[in-house]
Amino acid sequence: MFRAVKNFLLGERGAILTMENIIWALVIAGAAAGVGYGVSAALRGLAGKNVLFIKCSDPAYANDPRCSQL
Repeated sequence: MFRAVKNFLLGERGAILTMENIIWALVIAGAAAGVGYGVSAALRGLAGKNVLFIKCSDPAYANDPRCSQL
């Protein structure tokens, strides 16, 4: 059985299939990482706006120019 697997992986068609699987795994992993980065960046922006909204509720920050944009 080991010999059959070795021949498959080292054979011409087996090597092509192995490389296709590796490339597709890298493409899918890259896409998932990109989506994850985009979601985390979007949530950071939304959380920052909420923190600024809470901060601007304090009368001490009433003259802050960022609070007039809310």
